[in-house]
Parts: sequence; C-alpha cells; structure tokens
Amino acid sequence: MLSLLFKQRQRGEDNSMRIIILPTAGKANPYQVELARALESCGAMVVVTDAKGRFPLLRAVRAWHKPNIIHLHWTHSFIVANTRMKTIAKGIRFLVELALLKAKRIKVIWTVHNLLEHEKRHPFLELFFTRLAVRLYDHIIVHCCSAREAVMKTYHLPHWFRNKITVIPHPNYIGSYENSISQAEARQRLGLAEKEIVFLYIGQIRPYKGVPYLLDVFLKFNVPRVRLVVAGKPSSNQLQREIERKAKQDPRVLLRLEFIPAEELQVYLNAADVVVLPYKDILTSGAAVLAMSFGKPVIAPKLGCVAELIEEGVGGFLYDPEDEDGLLNAMRKAITANLRALGEYNLQKARELDWLRAAKATLEVYQRCLGCGAQPNREG
Repeated sequence: MLSLLFKQRQRGEDNSMRIIILPTAGKANPYQVELARALESCGAMVVVTDAKGRFPLLRAVRAWHKPNIIHLHWTHSFIVANTRMKTIAKGIRFLVELALLKAKRIKVIWTVHNLLEHEKRHPFLELFFTRLAVRLYDHIIVHCCSAREAVMKTYHLPHWFRNKITVIPHPNYIGSYENSISQAEARQRLGLAEKEIVFLYIGQIRPYKGVPYLLDVFLKFNVPRVRLVVAGKPSSNQLQREIERKAKQDPRVLLRLEFIPAEELQVYLNAADVVVLPYKDILTSGAAVLAMSFGKPVIAPKLGCVAELIEEGVGGFLYDPEDEDGLLNAMRKAITANLRALGEYNLQKARELDWLRAAKATLEVYQRCLGCGAQPNREG
C-alpha cells in the first residue's frame, strides 16, 4: 500500500519529501511499517522496500525515482556474507554505493538497532566497513543516550560527530498486535493455572538472547506455583536440543519452540505476569517496549537502552549481567512485588512513546540534513 501510494504521488506534482526505508524487517517486526505510516501522516512520501541485487541502494533509487532520503536499518545485510571474501566484496560495494548517493545529493540516515550482526560471522570485517560507512552517513538515529555513547565508542568517532547522532526513543507497539483476550482465557489455552506466577520469554531464540542461561537459573528457583514459558523458534537444531534437554529437568517449564505468529503473541503475553529478557548483549529495547505495550513488568540486564527504559522496582527489575546470581535475585524480587501495578506503570509509560512523536522527530532529522529545518536537540 505504501509502495503504491509512493508511485501514485511520484507521477503527480507532489512536492512532499520522498523517503525510502530499507531493508525490510519482515512481517515479524512492524517497526518500519509503523514508522512509515506515521511519516505519511505527517505528509511525507514513504516506501518500505527490500534490498535486492548487487547494488541494492542504487537499485532502490532507480525503482522509486530519486528520493530525498535513504533511511537505513540493520546494515549488516549490506556488508556481511557467509565467506570472508564475499564479505569484503559486499563491504566495498556498499561503500561505493554510499559514495555515489552522496554524489547524487541523496541524504543517508541510519537508525542503529545493533552495533554488529548478532551472529558475528565476520565481526572484524563488519566493524571495519561499518566504521567507514558511518562517516559517509548524513545522520544517525539511536533509541537512547547509552546507545549514542556505544556508537561513538564502537566506531571510534571524534567528539564533534556527536552532533550527527540524535536520540529518538523507541515507540510503542500498542495496537501493532491484536490484544483482545483476557489472562484467564490466555492461560486456559496454554494449560496454565490461574494462581501461578508465570515468567515468559518470547521471540526468536538466538545464542545472544541467553535462553539456556535462563533455564539454568530457573532450575535453581525452587518456588511453588511458579512457571516459565519459553516461546519462539531456535535459530539452530543444536540450540533447540540444548533447551529441550534443560527443560526436561523441570516440569514447571512450558516450551513452545516454534515460530509464534503475530496474532498469537497476545496469548503468551497476556498469560504472563512478567517478561524476562536474559540477553547477553543488547543495544536497543524493542522486546522491552513490546512487553510494556502489553502492560507487563520486565526483568532484564542493565545493558543498552533497556537500562534507561525500565525503572528498577517501578517497571521491573534490572540485574548486573556480571553477577552470577543477578537474574535469580531479580526473579526472587518479582514474586514478592505487585506485578500488576508494575505492568500498569509500564503501559502508561509506553503510551507516551507514540509513533507520531517519533515520526515528527525523525522528520526534523531529515529536514536538518536537507538544510530546511531546525536542528534537533534531543537527549532521549
């Protein structure tokens, strides 16, 4: 729909700002679609498209006419390949594309969701090419102040570059997913008792997300009427086997090791009392925002944006990832807390993180880069 609207306006005499957002995150992540809709509501022309071919950015520019802005997300897909030599070739092509876009006076913005690809197939090469690419971007958007500092440090940026990084908090997912069933109905579907305290991990299961560690901790958590639900598809058979082996040791663990469709997310989130994010590494806070959007408290490590988003003892419980008993102690705190009140606080806070506000802040960044707007001054 967004693509069609873009083409229709392109044939007319519309002078709206033209924006291409890529690559697509897929149906599982509504972030880009929600951003595009909000930008459209502000009068911009937006297309969210995939990155295909050897020169995906230039191909997108040709396909959608000359845009004012290319807004990048998840740039590892432009750089990293399965082999070292292919990664070098992709990295060089990406830098060439960025240089050509600058020559065409097309502004390039990057929203930093991850500092590096989570799988870290070729981290040295990815870091090398990303450090060069960052210097060709016209502006960078991050979701919190600590992410800005991480960008400065990771990519060895000079102090003056801080002015090219704007903090725009991650918007909520209220309304992005269906949310119509009660906790009682959700628990009935999953076979969970009404008076149990239910901890939930939900989402794709990848090594950096620490699900085996969560299971190890839960095995030590000898508390009656407590359940752990793990819902999501493991990224490898080896990881799935490890999780299944650990879960067999405790009948309180409920596994749903499969892709959870968007329409089914509400079943798991509404059945839960608290969402646990046992990540080993985290920069931005999409999973925490999702939990908050469903009115759930969050347990997470004091890392990245989640440490700025979740208020200790008010919206959840944060732990030191270097503390061997940190997660266990956070879970112990949770079972004595008023989890419903913590969840209500998070939901109210999430309501303030609306997409229209984020879109207006993003447009300010675009306008600054195009030289037709006031300079953003946001601290998160």
